[in-house]
Formats: sequence, structure tokens, C-alpha cells
Amino acid sequence: MRILFAGTPEIAVPTLKALNEKFEIELVLTNPDARQGRSKKLVASAIKSAALELNLACLQPERLRGDVLKEVASYNCDVLVCFAYGKIFGPRFLSMFERGCYNIHPSRLPQFRGSSPIQYAILKGLESTAITIQKLSIGVDEGDICSTKEVELNGTENTFNLTEKVANLAAPLAVETFNKLEEGLLISSPQTGDVSYTEMLSKDESSLNFNENAKSLHSKIRAYYPWPKASTLFDGKVLFITGVAPLTHERRDESIKPGTVIEKRKKQGLVIACGDELVIVDTLQLTGKKEMDFNSFYNGNSKILGSILG
Repeated sequence: MRILFAGTPEIAVPTLKALNEKFEIELVLTNPDARQGRSKKLVASAIKSAALELNLACLQPERLRGDVLKEVASYNCDVLVCFAYGKIFGPRFLSMFERGCYNIHPSRLPQFRGSSPIQYAILKGLESTAITIQKLSIGVDEGDICSTKEVELNGTENTFNLTEKVANLAAPLAVETFNKLEEGLLISSPQTGDVSYTEMLSKDESSLNFNENAKSLHSKIRAYYPWPKASTLFDGKVLFITGVAPLTHERRDESIKPGTVIEKRKKQGLVIACGDELVIVDTLQLTGKKEMDFNSFYNGNSKILGSILG
């Protein structure tokens, strides 16, 4: 089975490597190198770096049309596997693969279609999510489901480590699924249930409102890490709240204003009053500075104790 693998970020790398061990990856499709950091240096995508390491042919087109379609067709791939590629495939492109086109999506479809399913699973406080392998369709994440893998959540995950977990679980699921395809045993079924969509997280929505309940704030801090990072104001400066201890469900004293930093709790973090309960933050970062654990931060910013954030 000759596969074209389309992907861009780190989450897709374990799947590319696993499929390459079992099948023939004839071509890798990924986004063009992007300028990053203050130096604006061109940096290759994680998938490009992995493809080069594996000695796989790699294309990085700006658009999927014209001569790009001819070049893709020249590789005679019969299956397209997409995982977080970042571009939409048109009907002409999808028609080139005789054995089908498939997408790996980290949610329990049709829940959380779109670009941010991992972040939304955290934001919504779910106890579990899933990885779905589906047939690609013209509509966003609307294709029939071929296989799923449950992903349990414990309420402490952030986007960084949940992405890593999904990456490692998706790889064996992909091998199992495409083994079935190669053997002619893969069965798909239409999506059922309530449909919901996600959008990209935005810096404009990263500000924390401590009048909200602690569970929502706790979820937002975790979902917004490592980007764009949940933020508030301290001493006239932007303060990023980058990590939290598990919820303790301690009620806020109603005489204490939400946003107040109540105490520094040993081995846990800085305790902040929210609308209903308390949240304990354990890593913080002032704008322009490096991220710190709460003890290191407090040593240089002891006046945060008793202050009201926001």
C-alpha cells in the first residue's frame, strides 16, 4: 500500500514513523518552512524534519493546485493519510487516491470538529475524549468513522502534555486501522450524535476573569498552555498563569475579593480567590521574563501576596 502522508506539527510525527515501518510512505506533504522567533529564521515543520530523517520525499507547496497536483500524481500513491496538515484538500486532489483518503482527528467526532479539539476537551472539563480516524470529505471533519480510541482525562492535563499523549496513542491506532484497509477488512460508518465545532484559541480571549468559577479558570489555564497562555495583570504588567495544582474545592471566604492572592501554600502554589472557590497556581511568567515555579517567582515578587490580580 503506497501512502501519501500529509501533516505538519509534532503531534503527527509518531504516526508518520509508525506507518513508515509498516507500509510504503512514497511522499510526505507538509507546510512550507515558517519564520519564527525574533530572528525570523526559517524553521522546518516537525514533519519535514522527521521525513528527512527517514529519507522520505517531501513536498511543501503553498497551494494544492496546478503543477503541484501533477507532481503528487507522479508518485502513484493509492492512499492519503492526513494528520494536522493545515490545508484543505479539494475534490480533484482527493480523487487521485484509489484506496481512499483518511484523516486522524483528536476528538470523538462529531464532537469538536475543527482546529482545536484538544484544547476544547480541556476547556469543557471532559472526563474523556477520543482519537478518530475518518474518511476525508469536502466538509470539515464530516467523513465516515473508521476507528476510534478512547483517551481518559483526569483534570490535570494541559494542551502540551495531552497533545503528546494523543500523538503516542494515535500511532498504533493508525497502524491497526490501515492494516485492516490493506487486508480489505476496514469498515466505516456515518457519524452520529450532536455536532459541535471548535475555533483557534486567541490571545484576545486569554485574559482570566477571577469572578468566574474556579473549575472554569482551572480548565482555561490548562487549555491555554503552552499557547497563547492565560493571562492577568499584576503591578501594571501582564502576568501569564502557566500552571495550576489540582483543584481542592475549597470555598472562597465571601469577604475576600475574587482575584486576591491569599497565601503562598507550601509545596502547592499561590492561592487565588475565584468566584466560588480557590485555585492554586504553581508556575507563572511576567511578560518579557522566563517562566518560573511559584517559589522562584515569589522570591522576586513578594508583593504579589495580598494583591488583587486583573
